[in-house]
Parts: sequence; C-alpha cells; structure tokens
Amino acid sequence: MIAEIFEAVYTFIRMDILTTLGLLLVVAFLGSKIFQYFGIPQVVGFIVIGVLFGPSFLNVVPLELTEELTFVSQLALGLIGFDIGSHLMVADLKRLGLSIIMIVLFEALGTFIIVSVGVYFLTQSIFTGLIFGALASATAPAATVDVLAEYDSAGPLTTSLLAVIGLDDAIALILFSISAAFAESMLTSAELPSVLSIMQVPMLDIAGSSALGLGLGLLLNRILCRMKTQHDAMAVAIGFVILGVGLSRSLGLSLILTTMLMGFALINRNPQHTRHVRFMVEQAAPIIYVLFFALIGARLQIDLLPAMGLIGLVYILLRSFGKFSGAWLGAKLGGADPVVRNNIGFGLLSQAGVAIGLAIESAGRFSKLGPAGRDLGLLVMSVITATTFVVQIIGPIFVKFAITRAGEVGKATSPADTWASEAIPD
Repeated sequence: MIAEIFEAVYTFIRMDILTTLGLLLVVAFLGSKIFQYFGIPQVVGFIVIGVLFGPSFLNVVPLELTEELTFVSQLALGLIGFDIGSHLMVADLKRLGLSIIMIVLFEALGTFIIVSVGVYFLTQSIFTGLIFGALASATAPAATVDVLAEYDSAGPLTTSLLAVIGLDDAIALILFSISAAFAESMLTSAELPSVLSIMQVPMLDIAGSSALGLGLGLLLNRILCRMKTQHDAMAVAIGFVILGVGLSRSLGLSLILTTMLMGFALINRNPQHTRHVRFMVEQAAPIIYVLFFALIGARLQIDLLPAMGLIGLVYILLRSFGKFSGAWLGAKLGGADPVVRNNIGFGLLSQAGVAIGLAIESAGRFSKLGPAGRDLGLLVMSVITATTFVVQIIGPIFVKFAITRAGEVGKATSPADTWASEAIPD
C-alpha cells in the first residue's frame, strides 16, 4: 500500500514541471541547512540534493528535464557574471592589477602545462594531453561566488578571487582553441592552421563580449540614474542581465564575460549604484541560484565516477596542484599580499559550466575525425563529467577554508536591510 502511494505521488510529480521545480527548490533549500549546521557551504547541499533528485537515485529530475531548463543555468551565470563585475572597482584593480594578471596567467597556464604533461605520460598521446590541459585551466565562478556571498566575505583575497575567476575563462577559451587545432591536425595528419586562424574565434568572442557588455552597462547606468525607487531599478537591472544573456546566446558570445563587463561598466561609471546592485542580487538571485546548483547536481551521474579511472584521478590531482602552485607563484611574482598569495589557490578548484561545454564541443568536434577522434571525444566527456562531480563538492569547502583563513568572513555589509526603499542618487 505504501509503495503504491509513493509510486502515485512520484508519477504525479514527474508529470508536472512546476511541481518538480517547486519540490526541488524547497527540498534543496531546506536540505542545505543541514550542511550549514555542520559548517559546510550551502552550495554543497544544493548540489547533493540535486544528485538525489537526479537519475542516479530518485530520477525525479531526469536528464531530459535538465536539458530543457538550460535557460535557468544561463540566467544564473548571467547574474553571477554581473555580480562579479559589480565588485571590480578600477581603484581596487589598480592596486591589485599586476598581481591579478600574474595570478591569472600562472594559474591557468601552469595548470595547462602540468595537466598536459601528466596526461601525456599516462596516455602517450600528445593531443589527449593538450585537450585535458586546456579544459583543466577553466574555473567555475558560480560556486565560488555563492560561498563568498553566503559568508559575507570582503577583503583583498575576495576581490582577487572575483577578478581571477572572471578573467580565467577567457584564457581557457584561447588555450582550448589552440589545443583543439593541434589535436585536429594530428588526428587528420593535416597541416597545422595559421596562428591567425586559430586565434580568430576566441579573440572575436572576447572582443564581442567586451563591446556588448560595456555598451549595455553604460546604457543601464543612464537609465538607472533616472529611476526613483530601488524596486524600479531592480526590475530594469534584471531585465538588462536577461537581455545581455540572450544577446550573448544569439551572437555566440561568452555570457559570463558580457554580464561581468556590464556590471563593471555600471559600477565604475557611477559607484553609487553599488549598494543598489547588491540589493538586486540579494533579492532576486537566491531562487535562481538554488535551482541552478540543484540542476547541476541532477545532471551529475554517480555511475560515471568509476569511468573516470586513473586518468580522472590524475586529472584532479594535477589540476589541483597546478591551480594552487600557479596561483601562489603568480601572486609571489606579482607582489600580492601574503594573505592572497597563501590562500587564493584554494578558491580555484571548482569546475563546471565552461569545462563541460568545451567537453561537449570536443565530443562533437572530434567524433567526425575517425576512430581515434571518437575515442578522444568519449574519453573527454566521461572524465570531465565524472571529475566535475568531485570538484564541485570539494571546491566550495576549500573556498570557505580560504576566506576563513584570510580573516575575510563577515567583513561585507549587506545593503538589503538599509537601502530597500531609498531613491537612487543622480
């Protein structure tokens, strides 16, 4: 009898998408409180609840549904990019500028080299090593931003982390374009394309995203200066974020880079908007973030963990070592504060959206190049999907460790309580 009731409820839930999303949202939010009770960042709870709801266990949220809800993930990434940009004041970047550049270059390039060499020795395949090295260079900003917001973190480490994870994906796209071109030439025994043709796509992506983001940010600033209430401003700002995400999708640009530069342009053109942007993010983003991370968890499949094998284990270890050692060396050479140098590597372990997107692109791109290409595409997909589950769980925990060790927890001020009804200054 109990089994029949459970099956009837389960069937009903699976029939209605809003019922499924509502249940996922409520359970993920409440379940995250258990993780918080034990000192674990809430984002880990969101992901774990998502895994339980996904095909690995209850299958309440099947893979087909997560594909249909891709727009939720893209909207969340747009808000995350906008939030990152709104923290990057020119004055702070000037003070930290050299160290940030050095950290980004060394953590991305260092990880690329270390993982490429390690995978090459394991597989004896140059192109396999290059592809995994390029994918390893990417860092997921979403989990990091969520942890920083949850613990009200502020300080030089927080600012450096936000800048690094915002710029990191641009480096990853360039490295992947170069590595994929080398892999294709090796798989087909064709002549290697020119440097100009290899760099054309990522550079156009970066330039287009920058122009679109800065343009939308400046336009948004002009409109917000004429808004009279906080709630009016929030509606317009969210609309602009959605517009930026939609245009980025239509034009094939990086939505994170677009929205990050939108927030960057807005805040630096009129710093008084900072508190109002924070209010918008604090009020509008939580629901989207909970669904975003829960859907990430639902997309992860536990049965793929054994498939990652030795390559997956080596990939995780070498990538973690590359991120930490590269960030430390870059911070050292860039003259960063010791609190940044000794902790920033711990905040760069998460990996999700960009890496999975590039892995999917690899599978489609190389599968047309014969048996060796198909094998490479399948290997990349299985390893990156499986390792993503691991780093998405441990990554937020290490971010919390980093900001706690740096003494930046609780240093941010929340505008939500004091600025909710204040008029926006001209």
